[in-house]
Amino acid sequence: MVEIHAMLLNQESHNVPNKTMSPKYITVHNTANSSKGADAKMHAIYQRNGSGGRKASWHYTVDDKEIWQSLKDNQQGWHAGDGGGQGNAQSIGIEICENSDGDFDKAVANAQELIRNLMDKHNIPIDNVVPHKHWSGKNCPHKLLDTWDDFVNGITKEVEPDEPRVKPEKVDKPKPYTQDAKYPKLENYGANVLKVQKLLNEAGYKVAEDSSFGPATDKAVRKFQKDHNLEVDGQAGPITQAKLKEVTSKPKLKITGKLDKPTIEELQRHFETTVDGEISEPKSELVTAMQKWLGTKEDGKISKPYSNMVAALQRKLGMKVIDGKISTPYSNVVAELQRRLNKGTL
Repeated sequence: MVEIHAMLLNQESHNVPNKTMSPKYITVHNTANSSKGADAKMHAIYQRNGSGGRKASWHYTVDDKEIWQSLKDNQQGWHAGDGGGQGNAQSIGIEICENSDGDFDKAVANAQELIRNLMDKHNIPIDNVVPHKHWSGKNCPHKLLDTWDDFVNGITKEVEPDEPRVKPEKVDKPKPYTQDAKYPKLENYGANVLKVQKLLNEAGYKVAEDSSFGPATDKAVRKFQKDHNLEVDGQAGPITQAKLKEVTSKPKLKITGKLDKPTIEELQRHFETTVDGEISEPKSELVTAMQKWLGTKEDGKISKPYSNMVAALQRKLGMKVIDGKISTPYSNVVAELQRRLNKGTL
C-alpha cells in the first residue's frame, strides 16, 4: 500500500467533535475538488487550518500517490451529514481526490486497498462500507455512485482472491432528498437549506453546512423554535427564518469581561441548555454542561474562592494565569469566552 502520512488534528479545534468511537462502518467520499494540486496533502492541510470555518473533518484523504491521515481511527469526525447519527459517530471517513493533475483510477485503487486494511484491522464487514449518500442523501461520492457495485467488488476481489467473486448485497439507498424548497424541512436539499444552516450556525446552533436537511438540521431548527417560543414543527418557514435573521443581525457580544445576561445566553445556546440568561441556584444546567465538557465534577456549582471547573476552563482556553477564579469587575477568562463565542471557535 502507498505510504500513509499523519497530520493529526488538534482535538480542541472547532472542526473536530472531540469524541471517541468504535468504528463499525467505512464511509466513502469524493473531494469534489478538481483543481490542480488538490491532492491528499492539500486536503490534510485544509483540515489542519480549520476546514474554512466549517465543522468538517474526516480520517483519510487518498490520491494517486499517497494517503494522509487527519484523525485516529477511534476518533469521530464530521463528514457524514447526519449529526450525531451512526455516520459521524461510528464510521471512518475516506475522501478520494479527483484533482485534474492526478490519476483518479489510481486514487480509487489506493482507496480500495486502504479500505481492505481497515476492514481487517477493525473487523468491519463489506456490507458496512457505504457511500456518503447512505447517511444523508447527498450525491457523494459523485464519481462512484453510478458504479458503486464495481467499486465494492474491487475491494472484495483481493480480500479472497482464490474464491469466486460474489456480488455483495446492494446497500439500501435512502429515499432521495427533495431538491430545494423556499421553506425547507426534513429531507429537503439545496441552496435554501444551506442558507438556513448558515443562519443556524451564526445563531449558535451547530450544524454541518452541507445543504442537506437531515436529522441534525431538523433537531437544530426545533431547538431554535423552542428557545424562541415559536411553533416547534421542524420546518424553516417564514416566521422561523425571520426570527433567525433577527437573531443573527444583532450585534455580537461586547468584550466586557463580565458574566452578563447576553454572555450567559450565548453560552446556553452553545452548550444547548435552556436559554434564560441566568445561572440558576443551587444547581445550574449550564454549569453542569460546561463541567461535562471540561471533564470536572458535574455538580452544577461554581465553587468559591477556588473552582476546579474555572481552573480547567482557564487551562482549556490557554490562559496564562490559572487561579480558579472569575475576577470582578473584569475577568480575563470571561473576556476570552466572549471573544470565542463571537468567532464561533469555542
